[in-house]
Amino acid sequence: MNRVINATKLDFYASKSMLRMTSLLVIIGVVIGLAAHGPEYMMMFIMVFAVTSGGSVFSVHEKCHSDKLYGILPLKKSEMILGRYLYALIIGAAYAATGGILGFIMSMVTSGRLNALPYWATLAIAFAYFCFAVGVAYPIFFKFSFTKAYVFTMLPMYVIAVLFLFVTRRTDFTSGIGSAIKFFTAHVYLLPTFGLLAGLVLLAVSALIANLVYTRKEI
Repeated sequence: MNRVINATKLDFYASKSMLRMTSLLVIIGVVIGLAAHGPEYMMMFIMVFAVTSGGSVFSVHEKCHSDKLYGILPLKKSEMILGRYLYALIIGAAYAATGGILGFIMSMVTSGRLNALPYWATLAIAFAYFCFAVGVAYPIFFKFSFTKAYVFTMLPMYVIAVLFLFVTRRTDFTSGIGSAIKFFTAHVYLLPTFGLLAGLVLLAVSALIANLVYTRKEI
């Protein structure tokens, strides 16, 4: 576990300057939220931008040829992969916390109260989306490198759009949403739990795939 944490620290040290730049995207999320008069928009966009921060570590390592360094460090490929996913989880949690705090402040300033259901639902969905996007992108980056595969980071949005269209056309989506709203209105506290669990499951599955891909790759 110590070596996994050290691998995570190495990722943070390597991408420190890049993280400072990408964190400025939070400002764009705030501007969008103010323009749309909705903290939910702001929280969603902040988590979309978090995906950029989460993927930037691959860009940094590729430019510095750091992959060669991992070949001489007393670090297994599986430990490096776990460290990279722990890095992503910390990034996602930091952005989710930032979006949640800013969303709360915006809600109190604009309407004087917090509408709990859309607030927690948005935060849960946004975090799950981040984990889904990272989960799709990371194995691709491990396999093909950041430069060759960056275009595929848009893939999660297209997959979600297709799934949404399929669900709305092939199922009784409206009544299902109504039932879900009634349930979560009475159990709002479950929303962040579901979002966190869904995100962790997505990252775990992705890490297994990345491990299968990367352990067969020559550095």
